[in-house]
Amino acid sequence: MNNVDIYYYFDANALLKYYQDEDGSLKIRRLVSNSSTPILISSLTSLESLSVVMKSYRQGVFKRKKVKHIVNRLRRDREADLSRKNRLFKVVPMPEDTFRLAENILFQQAFTFDIGSNDALHVAIVKELQSQFSIILVTSDKSMQNVCERLSIPFFDPEAT
Repeated sequence: MNNVDIYYYFDANALLKYYQDEDGSLKIRRLVSNSSTPILISSLTSLESLSVVMKSYRQGVFKRKKVKHIVNRLRRDREADLSRKNRLFKVVPMPEDTFRLAENILFQQAFTFDIGSNDALHVAIVKELQSQFSIILVTSDKSMQNVCERLSIPFFDPEAT
């Protein structure tokens, strides 16, 4: 039997669960610690995560110290130094083709599901990575999960019981 490594791709809500306590955080931390491969994220994942953290700061949910702590940990954990054995997250590229695929996904799926441009990009990234890896999209976003079902993309919801 062929032993194939499984890769996980995190969207922003999954990534933030690693750094703060909320529904699904324990499942995310276990998944990260038990994965034999680095968790895949994109520059979009990092950018969206930073946006959510900064919004939480503006709303008074996080103090400046907490924001700096989360941002510093994320930067450290996604370092591109391939020699680091403890690197948790690997940033995957987003070539131009990914944006075209995301446009198609958005146009085809947004008539039925509440999916925006960023979500379509995450789905497009995973769809393209399927040709290289056995990959699972990790998200708690129900609309993204519905789109994944339509496009035969495996997903994992850390908030599911």
